[in-house]
Amino acid sequence: MSFIDNLTAWEHLDLYGSLKYMNGSQLQQNIETLLDMMNLRMNGDTLAGQYSGGNKRKLMAAIAMIGNPSVIFLDEPSTGMDPEAKRFMWNTIKK
Repeated sequence: MSFIDNLTAWEHLDLYGSLKYMNGSQLQQNIETLLDMMNLRMNGDTLAGQYSGGNKRKLMAAIAMIGNPSVIFLDEPSTGMDPEAKRFMWNTIKK
């Protein structure tokens, strides 16, 4: 999975949700939930290319979760994060 430097978190989730045939209020609700869950809302209009490494990892996890799949395969999503950020990531993934 990849992200595009010139898109925001919202735009990424909208793009990937659309690829999973989501639309309308269902897609909007899922995006809002994931932005809140991953604490990415504060980045608002910031382009993904300007995110810190931890926020990039949170965005990648949110992209994997769009559409509420029953199974998600993640390859070391918290690598390089500080201990507090790692705990946040794993607690969020467990939810």
